[in-house]
Amino acid sequence: MLVKNRNKSELKVVTKNFSSLVVLQGVNFILPLVTMPYLVRVLGSEKFGLVMFAQAFAIFFNVIVDYGFNLSATREISVHRENHDKVAEIFSSVFSIKILLLICSFIVLVLLTNVVPNLKSESTIFLLSFGVVVGQALFPIWYFQGIEKMQFVTLINVIAKVLFTVLIFTMVKSKTDYILVPVFNSVGFIIAGVLGLVIALKNISFKIPDREGTIVRFKESTQLFVSNLSVTMYTVSNTVILGFFTNNSLVGVYSSFEKLILAIKNVYAPLFQALFPWLSKKNNKEIDDISQKLILPLLAVGLLGFAVIYFGADLILELVYANDLISSYSNIFRLLGLIAVFSALNMLFNTLFLSARKKYKERMIIMLTTGLLNLALAIWLVQWMGIWGIAITVTFSEFLLLALGAYYFFRFKDD
Repeated sequence: MLVKNRNKSELKVVTKNFSSLVVLQGVNFILPLVTMPYLVRVLGSEKFGLVMFAQAFAIFFNVIVDYGFNLSATREISVHRENHDKVAEIFSSVFSIKILLLICSFIVLVLLTNVVPNLKSESTIFLLSFGVVVGQALFPIWYFQGIEKMQFVTLINVIAKVLFTVLIFTMVKSKTDYILVPVFNSVGFIIAGVLGLVIALKNISFKIPDREGTIVRFKESTQLFVSNLSVTMYTVSNTVILGFFTNNSLVGVYSSFEKLILAIKNVYAPLFQALFPWLSKKNNKEIDDISQKLILPLLAVGLLGFAVIYFGADLILELVYANDLISSYSNIFRLLGLIAVFSALNMLFNTLFLSARKKYKERMIIMLTTGLLNLALAIWLVQWMGIWGIAITVTFSEFLLLALGAYYFFRFKDD
């Protein structure tokens, strides 16, 4: 009876967190579909592409500052959530590391914007885009995930994103206002970060981090950092490579497609984020069984998403962007639609299953292999095929992630 009640209580927590994350992802899905088309029309493909180029560059630093703690710290806090002192120690240690990495990252960015020609000519927009990294560093989402209180994350992020959207529509009126986009985006993230940090510090006491514990925690998260950095090699790096080898207009076209595909990928995120801290506390047999049961439903949803994109590509792009240049590349959008199928399952295997089983090394191997191959393929194909080369590379990388993730899933399942 006690076990049954505990299971009901756990299910209730997971459901509550899942609901909160569904609301958040709903906002993440709807607001970009409103703001991105507006920005394309007002700024034009070239300036929109420049803004997206700067955002993509900032994401690299965001991965460095996060250093894999989105998974390792979440898992550690989830395991020790009943021990208040231990949670405070983990929080203080992780937050201190992230602030140190934030300072180092900003110094590197300043150096790059003074040395690299492509960045130097528009250094202001790259520096302003870094505000997103500051906001993400301040927001302890890993803490809220660990204690399974995602309603705070949802509320704060919704407020910040709505603020950003309102400012975009009221203040950005012409191409010359492009510089305001990273300003408003950064302001939204920083406000969210400060609010999240204040709420977290009301529940825990910050303490001077233990040196040895901090070093151990940093080392343990290194494999996850390499994995996450590798992820940027097959996602964000493609936008950066396209920006270096082609022009901002094509970056704008590709980013327009990428935002729509990312919105579809984010449909799965609430499920995995809600399940991860709960699943991390289960034994291996339970992790295997639950992961196995998710395969067919996720495959069905992915196939449905691909069908919608393939048959409705022209209509979707016309309704959303109403831009002739973007619409002329509709076949690229159809190709990218395959990601809806691949990403659902590779996230299940790589993000949920391997992380819950604490197979960080295997996850790192998968991400690093895919990332390096993507980087090499993207640099080669973009010079030969332009934007088509990037689209082919991205789709292949998502498929490779699925194949490698499935290999390790069936290797470790029932082990």
